[in-house]
Amino acid sequence: MSTPAPHFFMSYSRDDIDLQRRVAAELRGRGIDVWVDVENLIPGSPAWEREVERSIRTAAGLIVLLSPSSNNSEWVRREISFAEHNEKRIFPVLLSGDEDDSIPLRLSNHQHVDLRVQFHPGMEQLANALHDHLGTTKIIKHKKREAQTPGGITTANIKKFALPGFLLLLGLACIGGLAMAARLIYGSIRNLPTPAATPTPSEIPFVIATTQNISNNEEPIGKIVYTCQVQGDEICMVNADGSDWERLTNQPSASNYASFAPDGNSVLFVGRRTGNTEIYELNLSTREISQLTQLKKEVGAPEISPDNKLIAFTYRPSNNIARLWIMNRDGSNPHEFYGSSNQESHNPTWSPDGTEILFAMGKGENNKLYIIGSDGQDPRVVNETIDTRGRSDWSLQNLISFDMGGPLQHDIYLVNLDGSRLEKLTNGNNSQGASFSPDGKWIAFTAYANLSNQDLNSCEIYIMRVDGTDLRRLTENNYCDYQPRWGN
Repeated sequence: MSTPAPHFFMSYSRDDIDLQRRVAAELRGRGIDVWVDVENLIPGSPAWEREVERSIRTAAGLIVLLSPSSNNSEWVRREISFAEHNEKRIFPVLLSGDEDDSIPLRLSNHQHVDLRVQFHPGMEQLANALHDHLGTTKIIKHKKREAQTPGGITTANIKKFALPGFLLLLGLACIGGLAMAARLIYGSIRNLPTPAATPTPSEIPFVIATTQNISNNEEPIGKIVYTCQVQGDEICMVNADGSDWERLTNQPSASNYASFAPDGNSVLFVGRRTGNTEIYELNLSTREISQLTQLKKEVGAPEISPDNKLIAFTYRPSNNIARLWIMNRDGSNPHEFYGSSNQESHNPTWSPDGTEILFAMGKGENNKLYIIGSDGQDPRVVNETIDTRGRSDWSLQNLISFDMGGPLQHDIYLVNLDGSRLEKLTNGNNSQGASFSPDGKWIAFTAYANLSNQDLNSCEIYIMRVDGTDLRRLTENNYCDYQPRWGN
């Protein structure tokens, strides 16, 4: 019988579920096997407690995600005690809050990884420590981005094609095939992927043309708001042509899940100023920030209805299972809209006419997409074959965009509302987070510009036409940009 691969048990508070999912996904992408309870079990059941004990006993170590919520969690403390009793190595990871509020006394002498400000460097530090504990230390060398020709072809690509091309040219010339050889070499270099707008690194997402019918004459309009890790998770904004970049927030705590108001005059986002996440609104004219919720729980993915009257969002109540909630535009009357007793319901997106909501429902990173009417009853599944993390978008042309795939292998897909004509738009570079332009003719998304070198700071914002053509890169920096949302 083969020996199971070593795993690490992840201990966390349900209030930190969004960050927990992100940390688990990043570790799995770095070759670390992580055991998370809610991915396979129903919390609170007898089988759940027994399986937690078994998993800790057989784990290579315990990863504890520290926050004010986890510090107050009786179950996190029990898991730490059980791990210590079984002589397991403990790896504390500080997610949020002050050290005094988040780190329990029994772990105060443990060296911890801090993800509050520099997420990706902290993740590399954690992954290296885990690999070292397993005796499989990996040293990742990040290559510098290569010099390029004005046409976007890198020196590496030139070298890649030059020698084979020369040998082919020489061989075919001997038999009178000079013209054919020259044509082959030119065609190979010409077919290198090169975005139209800005210089790119040695890798860009390879885009597959689809059967969508659009005009190729119209340029993208509007603005794109997204999460930028300048000094931690903050909110940034850029024009659709890549001009006029702005950093909108500069907060001591994480800010993410940004989206525009229908008129484009303000931006909603989720902030963690009080230890828990709340929904905030930033006025783009005055730059004033107002807090819309006082829920003192975990919220996420707020989006305003097209008529500017309601806000739909994800809320995790006391039973720790994410549900869809709705509140008035000013934050009043927050209440549950839809929820399942044993599955997470999250990441709502309004239909263009505001009469329906598209959302994800499932467990962990395995979700299907559903559409539900204004009565909050009987959601219908879009397509049974869809298996996505969650965030999606709905265009004026009644297309749905989303991403799916394995760890660090996501791609952008389109599907009709009835689930027909499921199309894959990208092929590689961990493309994700698709968002339609207001006119429905373009898609913004995140992709990793240098994924083959495992440079997880190379996630940038790209746009392409809805048929998969005319790829353009909007950002280029040494930190991660993700969660784009397009607005007027």
